[in-house]
Amino acid sequence: MITDKEFLEAELKMGISPFNQDFINLCDATVDAIAKEITFESVLDYGAGVGAYSNSFYNKGFNIVCYEYFEAHRDYMAENLPHLVVLPKPITTDLLVFIEVAEHMSDKELKALFKKIKPKNILFSSTPNKTDGDAEWGHINIKTEEEWKQARKEREGLPWYKNPGLKGQTNRF
Repeated sequence: MITDKEFLEAELKMGISPFNQDFINLCDATVDAIAKEITFESVLDYGAGVGAYSNSFYNKGFNIVCYEYFEAHRDYMAENLPHLVVLPKPITTDLLVFIEVAEHMSDKELKALFKKIKPKNILFSSTPNKTDGDAEWGHINIKTEEEWKQARKEREGLPWYKNPGLKGQTNRF
């Protein structure tokens, strides 16, 4: 599996950056779309990565906090987006931004997370297809759309919303 520093470098090379205007446009469109569908004030970007989505929420006036597992990504946000608050552990908010994170967590880890936090809404997107490179990227829990729907049923009461700007599994559950 690649290191957190290699993961960060690969993302930046792919254009996943709070300084890439095309990616900023995607993040802004995502924030605008979810803001039209639901009412929320507080946001937790779980697995915030480089902070691009968090920065879009921040720039649009939302109360955004971040949680990021990888040290390299936390350091990147601290250096490049020092206005973002990165928490040492996740908290409950109105909206949980959960974009391209679930495939990196086991079912046990997901269940433990949702025992600790109880977001009112979840913006969810996940890698829906298995590939030869999954292990290298830390993809340990790839599910089809139907499998994620079943997992969602186990946590009744939590609305999951699509991310209109991302490719892959982004359907509304």
